[in-house]
Amino acid sequence: MNNLKRTEILIAGGGIVGSLMAIALAENGFEVVLVDPSSETSSQTNRICRSYAISRTSKILLKNLGVWGNLDEKFEPITKIVLSEANKEAMDVTKLAEFDLQDESKEPTSYMVEDLEIRTALNLKLQASKNVEILTNCKVLSEEVAKGGSIISLDNDKRIYASLFVICDGPKSSIAKTINKKFIFKDYNQVAIVANVNHKNRHKGEAHQIFFTGGPIASLPLKGNRSAIVWSEEKKKGFHVSQSKKENFLEELKAKLSNVLVDISLDSEKYVFPLSLSILRDFVDERRVFIGDSAHTIHPLAGQGLNLGLRDIASLTEILVNGKKIGEDIGSIGLLKRYEQWRSFDRFLLSSYTDGINALFSNDNKILRALRRLGLKAIDSSTNLKTAFMNEAAGEYGHLPILLKEM
Repeated sequence: MNNLKRTEILIAGGGIVGSLMAIALAENGFEVVLVDPSSETSSQTNRICRSYAISRTSKILLKNLGVWGNLDEKFEPITKIVLSEANKEAMDVTKLAEFDLQDESKEPTSYMVEDLEIRTALNLKLQASKNVEILTNCKVLSEEVAKGGSIISLDNDKRIYASLFVICDGPKSSIAKTINKKFIFKDYNQVAIVANVNHKNRHKGEAHQIFFTGGPIASLPLKGNRSAIVWSEEKKKGFHVSQSKKENFLEELKAKLSNVLVDISLDSEKYVFPLSLSILRDFVDERRVFIGDSAHTIHPLAGQGLNLGLRDIASLTEILVNGKKIGEDIGSIGLLKRYEQWRSFDRFLLSSYTDGINALFSNDNKILRALRRLGLKAIDSSTNLKTAFMNEAAGEYGHLPILLKEM
């Protein structure tokens, strides 16, 4: 094995989760190789219309790792969430609940950040890191568990020996499929249409989610008079809408958001992707751990998918740092199982919550309609339930890793 390149940890996937995982490990003294199938340029531009709701604890993580400051105020606080329900024609929109996302400290529980901005901030930090080697335009072909580590072969003929292999290659992980990992899978028969829009009125930092029978549509505040749209729709209709002419798409969008945004125009291309629930049955093996969307993909209606991945990063970093301090093998199954146990409840909670809410609201049954209205009205009138909702939005529940706490 003398001809092999050696490192402590190899990360497969150079997206947001993979990049931040590399930064977190490097900041804690680990030697890291980050394998990114994309080039640096394409990784910054290929999803320009995507935006993310960053919870307060995720903001703290980015701040603790020296990334938040690189955003240079290019984020928009979410001050309020308004939940409504509409009939098929969107002529009758009923407000069900309203949540003020600024607590007593006046610190918002969530922020909207555009994909391009967060990737640029991550790249600035990565380029300054001495402990991370970035290999672009290549991908993992195979992994062989060897004595004390794994041998990972890349498609550029490089072979790397690592004590731990961290996999975050996105939804429908190709690496997971290659090694025949088993998933819990549910096809929602929906797609999400994502786009950024300009509008005449000020959004005031308010996020709106309107539930339709085909799926919810969310309007999320961006800098200026701009908003990110996440439109979940029945698959057949969704693909038809996404492929329609610009003026036809805008006509349907304006009808659905007529009570929220005024004089809408597109500020980006449309981006469409199928929606499903996908959870790995086992997140860890000897020398190997899956994090982020490669381990769990949930419905976007709660805007928590990225936050779930960022909590993976904080938890795994803490487990590895503490294990290394006492001389444990960072790739041992015993150590990695502690990480899996720590993260299991959070993953179960969010996947069950988003799955249940989508099923409840993507249904025009009169009895269910009455029950969900009563349920949300009860939450809207209960201080304790509202506080629980805000804690979830902020990511402030359960046993928090050190990186999710103010330092």
